[in-house]
Amino acid sequence: MARTILVPRAVPRLQRADGSAEYVAGKDFEWVPGTRLLVLTPGSRIPWRAEADLLPPPGTPDSIMGSRDGKRHLLYGEGHFFHDQQVLATYEPAEAWSGPVPSADLTGLARTLARLRARQPVKVVLLGDSISTGANASGTVDAPPRLPAYHDQVVAGLKQRFGGPITLCNLSVGGMSAPWGVEQMPRAIAEAPDLFIIAFGMNDASGRCTPGAFGALVDRMRREVQAARPQCDVIVVSTMTANPEWCYAAPALYPAYRDVLMDLLQPGVAVADVTTIWSWLAARKHYLDLSGNGVNHPNDFGHRVYAETILALFG
Repeated sequence: MARTILVPRAVPRLQRADGSAEYVAGKDFEWVPGTRLLVLTPGSRIPWRAEADLLPPPGTPDSIMGSRDGKRHLLYGEGHFFHDQQVLATYEPAEAWSGPVPSADLTGLARTLARLRARQPVKVVLLGDSISTGANASGTVDAPPRLPAYHDQVVAGLKQRFGGPITLCNLSVGGMSAPWGVEQMPRAIAEAPDLFIIAFGMNDASGRCTPGAFGALVDRMRREVQAARPQCDVIVVSTMTANPEWCYAAPALYPAYRDVLMDLLQPGVAVADVTTIWSWLAARKHYLDLSGNGVNHPNDFGHRVYAETILALFG
């Protein structure tokens, strides 16, 4: 059994996420009209996993240690392991969107917007962790449909809307956290950003960094880049959440991090609140519907959430 995000108006169209197969209602699945429920039929061609497969015994292939009970592993895979097993549902919703809606911040990004509207060159520098390297986007792992990572979607969206020259320098490295980000500031400043994007939090939460310390580290990065580049705007990205079954997940820290980042809002600083919309989606879907590796990376849908949340800041 699976759930759509919203109630469909009619039978959804289901396809493999890589586009290699389309599934037939009545043969591969049944939709329960008026609900978000999709039920697999006997003999369905749709990939599925038993509940026990999600928390397998130690030593199971495609698993990683670290379940909350300390006894089992979690289903896990990098590359396109999860992508190959995920299904895309397309439908017209019968209900209005009731979740969070990312908002614009025309004050925080006023200088960048002026440059974009004047079609002046804009240099974007991104500093973050593995999520910001593009981890598990199908384009990153070279699997159909090869959707670009969120940062490339942002650049493409700004180019499409404003038409000017926009370049991206991505300094992100997997496994890193905000203290490492502070150490990279001379390198980031040397890239002469017009727009600086800071995207940490996942690994900081796994390491149990306190919200106060996390906020201070991010603010230090913000202050250093704007001291060196007074006309540079800053976007701070609040993180997605990790698999709640993972012992390194920190459900209380993700919204706490978001809150301390919101305290940084001012002219020249905007916050892309991924945490709020991700949490709403995760409450309506199984975590593995949104994950690219089963633990702490987004899939293609998740990279779209990141991209659209950032692009919404521009109005």
